Amino acid sequence: MMRKLFGWTMRRRPTLADVSFCCVCVCVRVLSTLRYGFLSKVFGVFEELEISVDVVATSEVSVSVTLDISKVWARDLKNEELEKLEKSFEGLATVSLHTKRTILSLIGNPERSNEILARTFAVLTEKGINPEMISKGANKNNIAMIVPEELGEECLQALHQTFFQ
Repeated sequence: MMRKLFGWTMRRRPTLADVSFCCVCVCVRVLSTLRYGFLSKVFGVFEELEISVDVVATSEVSVSVTLDISKVWARDLKNEELEKLEKSFEGLATVSLHTKRTILSLIGNPERSNEILARTFAVLTEKGINPEMISKGANKNNIAMIVPEELGEECLQALHQTFFQ
């Protein structure tokens, strides 16, 4: 996995910006007939197939995850396995697979996450880039955004310029 890291120490800024290339994003949308236990059933599919997830974002009727790329590469996850994953959701949900995605992670002071997000979105808006998925832990200081792989380097450079220079 190709990763790039930039770190800095000022408390008003993130302490680390990290990017992971070559990720797969799986978007699962519940069928209208199922509401109760949806997340349990979704993650049960990943458990059954022994596929580890990394970043997670949920709503009332959908869940999006990135596959833990280190586990994917260790198993050499092939298109056939991705098709099997997709078929495993039949009758439960509709699934869309998005390959060639990049995870941008900003790690910093949780008390400054609003400021960090505001500056980050200003930079991405200026570049015309809309993250496809966003995840932030309630008690953690990690903010993750998913963008198409071809935009990952541009996003990282723009964020580096904003926060480091």
